[in-house]
Amino acid sequence: MQRLDWNDLRYVLSTARTGRLAEAARRMKVDATTVSRRLARIERALGAQIFHRDTGLLVPTEVGARVLEHAECVELAIDELGSAAMGADARASGTVRITSTPWLINRLLIPALAALHVDHPFITIDLNSEPRNVDVTKREADIAVRLARPHREHRALARRLATFGFAVYGPAGRKPSSLPWITFEEGMATLPQAVWITRAMKREGKRQPILLANDAEVMLHAIVNGLGKSILPCAIGDRTTGLARLSGRTPVVHREVWLMVHPELRHLSRIRTVIDWIEQTILAHAG
Repeated sequence: MQRLDWNDLRYVLSTARTGRLAEAARRMKVDATTVSRRLARIERALGAQIFHRDTGLLVPTEVGARVLEHAECVELAIDELGSAAMGADARASGTVRITSTPWLINRLLIPALAALHVDHPFITIDLNSEPRNVDVTKREADIAVRLARPHREHRALARRLATFGFAVYGPAGRKPSSLPWITFEEGMATLPQAVWITRAMKREGKRQPILLANDAEVMLHAIVNGLGKSILPCAIGDRTTGLARLSGRTPVVHREVWLMVHPELRHLSRIRTVIDWIEQTILAHAG
């Protein structure tokens, strides 16, 4: 077998975490042809295919899964080496990838980033803002902040940070009963907020919403623009000009906020620093 190159393994990791050559290339700051060429070189060295296509995505083969396990070990070892080298001056440095829902990132984490940068100028934050659950055990992200207790990623370390209340909001000055509902798309119908809205629509005799969305951030903009009413986190709705809380002082829904991290990353200086920052930021807005 030909000798493997760690730089080639980095392309394997990026492809596995994104599922697409173009996205892997964007993260690696190269073109897709370079990614394809590096993957082909590893396959020639191993004498086996490491990815196959499944519903449009590149998915690791059985051999590829074993390659990924070893590549992650190498990646972690390099991370540890870098952390140890920086230990002499105790500076946290490097890139930390965080995944969470758009409203948590846009409304809570981004406004607090400047303060983090002042205290830790050598840390770079890579934010992944999307509703789907990105897997920290596969190193798709270093840290995940979610609105539910994790069930499937047993290898990840998880802890509950806080509980957020949700209430019904509409545009200020509008009669609540005249406002149509804005709710979640069909694939998110089991969310507690979506279930509550469905019941409310039945009570009001309204058969269909005016808008379906996949995130509270979208709903917020729809409400601000006068389209209707919906459930929002109180930490956002109460602080947004032009909105009125329609459901009284007590939240109608509560959601737990959980933080997840790969167990072999938790001791790295930059990871510990960012986890502390996330926890302080979340707690400052919860309640």
